[in-house]
Amino acid sequence: MDQQKWLLVKANYEGTEDLADGYYRVRPSEDGYQMAYLAAGPCGDKIPHPEVTLRQEGNRVQPIRLRDLEVTPILNLSEEKGDLDQIEELTDQLLDRFIKIKNLSL
Repeated sequence: MDQQKWLLVKANYEGTEDLADGYYRVRPSEDGYQMAYLAAGPCGDKIPHPEVTLRQEGNRVQPIRLRDLEVTPILNLSEEKGDLDQIEELTDQLLDRFIKIKNLSL
């Protein structure tokens, strides 16, 4: 996972923001942080598409879990199940989406 991209996203997002194509959320969690793109559900709910749990390790964060409730079948990846490469790839894609929607640059 690109740490510079993470620091840029962390510095430019707080809580949940309603932007052009959906909701973007960065918030602290018991592991470290959660970052999510949330799609609008049929009843006004917000559906993770995806949501990533990031573990704080000193000055770095490491994605450890990812779930996506908008795909079929539901995607539920974890470090414990050996899915780390896929989690990192999808986390980098999500970071790129966060950066693009606000026209941020490194």
